[in-house]
Order: sequence, then C-alpha cells, then structure tokens
Amino acid sequence: MKIVVGARGSKLSVRQVEELFEALKAHAPEVEFESVWVTTRGDRDQAASLRGLEKSDFFTREIDQMQLEGRCQISIHSAKDLPQPLPRGLKVVALTEGVDSSDSLVMRDGERFERLAQSAEIGSSSMRRDAIIRGLRPDLTCVEVRGDILKRLEKLFSGEIDGLVVAEAALIRLGLTHLNRIPLPGERLRLQGKLAVVARAGDREMEQLFAPLDSRKKRKTLHVGLNPKGAVTHLPLIEIVARNFDRPEIASAFADIPLYTHIIFTSRSGVDLFFDCLNHHGYETIEGKEIFVVGRATAERLKERGALPSRVASEESQEGVIHLLAMEDLDDAYILLPQSSRARPTLAHTLMVRRVRHQLCHLYDTRVKVPHVKPNLEDFDEIIFTSPSTVEAFIEIFGSLPKGKRLTPIGPITDRKLKLSLT
Repeated sequence: MKIVVGARGSKLSVRQVEELFEALKAHAPEVEFESVWVTTRGDRDQAASLRGLEKSDFFTREIDQMQLEGRCQISIHSAKDLPQPLPRGLKVVALTEGVDSSDSLVMRDGERFERLAQSAEIGSSSMRRDAIIRGLRPDLTCVEVRGDILKRLEKLFSGEIDGLVVAEAALIRLGLTHLNRIPLPGERLRLQGKLAVVARAGDREMEQLFAPLDSRKKRKTLHVGLNPKGAVTHLPLIEIVARNFDRPEIASAFADIPLYTHIIFTSRSGVDLFFDCLNHHGYETIEGKEIFVVGRATAERLKERGALPSRVASEESQEGVIHLLAMEDLDDAYILLPQSSRARPTLAHTLMVRRVRHQLCHLYDTRVKVPHVKPNLEDFDEIIFTSPSTVEAFIEIFGSLPKGKRLTPIGPITDRKLKLSLT
C-alpha cells in the first residue's frame, strides 16, 4: 500500500515525515510513503513578519490546495502551523503525542545567558517568546529572525544575533541537542511538538489507518515500568532491589563524598538510593558539588530530595549527559556515578577515555517481576515501556511484543531497544 504524502521540504519537515512513517510501521508495516515536497508561501516569503500570523494558512496553503485537488492523500504538518479553521473538505485524522513542547534559548558555545551583553539581540518569531525573554532579562533586545531552523542557527553562529529561541522539539528531531542552550520557562504554545495528519473529509481509509497514532482518542494504557503518570493500568514488570549499603565497594565510594566535585544521576531510583545511602553513611548534604542529571523527571526527583541540579540533559540518555560534559573543564574533576548494576557503560567509558577521575557505584539491581496474574493484552490499546529492562522483562514474561498495539518507549535508548526487539 502506497500513500502519497504532501509536506514542506525543509529538513525539519522531512524528519517529521520520517518520524510519522516509522511510528505507523509498527501498526501497518505494509504501508509505504511517497513524499511530495512543497515550497509554501511561508517558505518563499522571508520578509513578512510571523507576529500575528498564527492560525493562518501561511505555511500550508499550497499543500492544502494540492490535497483538495487529489494530488496527495494525506499531508503532515507541525500541528502548531495548522490554520484555524482548516479549509472546507480537509480533516485532521491524527494528532500525535509529539515530543517536548518547551522552548529553548540557544547560544554559542561557552556563552551563558546571565553573561550576555546588555542589549544583546535575541532571535525570536513570536510575541509570546519575546515576553518570556523580557521577563527574564528586560535589557535584552528581541528581533525577528526568519528562515528554517538551520538558517536561523547560522545567523547565531555567524554573530548576527546573540541568542535564538527555538522549539526544543525541533532540536530533538534534528539531532541538535548538543548545542549550548537553556530551557525557557513560562507559557508553552498549544500543540508545539505534535504532528498533525490531515486527510480529505470522509476518507475513512486514512482515518482508520492513522487511528493508532491519534493521541486524541482515549486509550486503555498498560504501563509496565516504574513511576507511572496519568490514567493508566500499572503492571510493573521490573523491581528495584537496593544493595547493602555496607558492602565494601559502596562504603569505599561514599567515603570519598567530601572529595567529589561532580555527581551524575541517570535515574530517579539512583537519586533516591543515593540519598538513602548518604544518610546511612552519616552525611547530610552535597552542597558545593556540580550535579548533572538525565532528564527533567530525574531533576524533579532531585529537587524533592532537597538538592538542585547544576545542569539537566534534555536528551534523556547517558549521551545527553556526555554532550553536557563535553563543554566542561574536567581536568581536576572527581565524579561519582551512582547507578544500577545494569546501567550501560557508555558514560563511564567516556570518562575513562577522557582520563577523568571517577568512581562508579552500583547501588541497586534491576530484576524481572513476574505478575501473579497476567492481564489480557487484548484489553489494552497502548503499552508504555520506560527502560530497556522493561522491554526485556515483557518479552521474558509474555513471550514476544504484541502486534497491532501502540508501543510507547520513554527515552531514545528504550526506543532503540524496542525497535531492535521488533525486528
């Protein structure tokens, strides 16, 4: 089955089409996409201001017309770019879960937001983003910058502007999360990070085909990891088993607590067990240390335990932390890595290659937890996996991954494990 897809021809749009195609293959492996790349008015007109153009067809008009004329079956857009209302005859048949909906301020390597010069120019494209920047530093100057993400970044790196506000979702999709940036607080744009699949009204075949990707439909979800969120059925297939804090290797690692300059946390469980072990060995605080964490969930758990992260890797993997460390002077560092015994060795190996002094401390083991009663998987539309261990445990308990279900990985490493297990 081949579907003709209309979309903008930017590198980001191409990546979005690939992302949606990969997601659909889990439910309909026989489908192929034939992409028609379109240059829209919004792509051609680099002079018009985007302020006040939200919900217009500035970036979709040519694609909408092509679709109404029957030259493509579906179109794929950044959901935030859709006009409201859609042209008569078109309908959104799927709105994806998407990725991070926040905005980030990108700066050149080595620069820090608080040290930007007074009146430094920050590239933006909306009044909402301008207001966030002014709320943080009223002395900065917000200027409108047009062009695709890569062209806007060129203006930053060439010195034409001093900072650039970019959707974090775009950086994730383009593999640019290594750039020097900070997350911006405040209001998030509705639908940012989500993808919209548009079909002609009444096209039941496309509606049914893309229904498994539609986040608007209420699904019964099975969460097989730890720390579920939202209305889901929780069936943990793994359990965390703390090691004895008096084991020689753990006691030795914690004896050096006063000496460490950095501590890196890669999971919420690692945060909890670290502080339990810290108290067990008679320490009350880790003030004065640089604390790096993987992802916002781990950062939130750290705050709950009374400590603040120095840096947070938005790419929720060890690779995300490695990108952060690449910008750090670690010549005199001494780093503690409290982890699971099953943690990937990537981060420790990187420190070893860089000849950075570090201590690896396995505080806990992750084991398969077999449920007393197995649920009927036919009762669920979606299954959420939170780590490679949950994927392995599911296969061990149920024999294989189910087909025809929405299989949702949390984080890029779990996603990779899931894809390998499906092949």
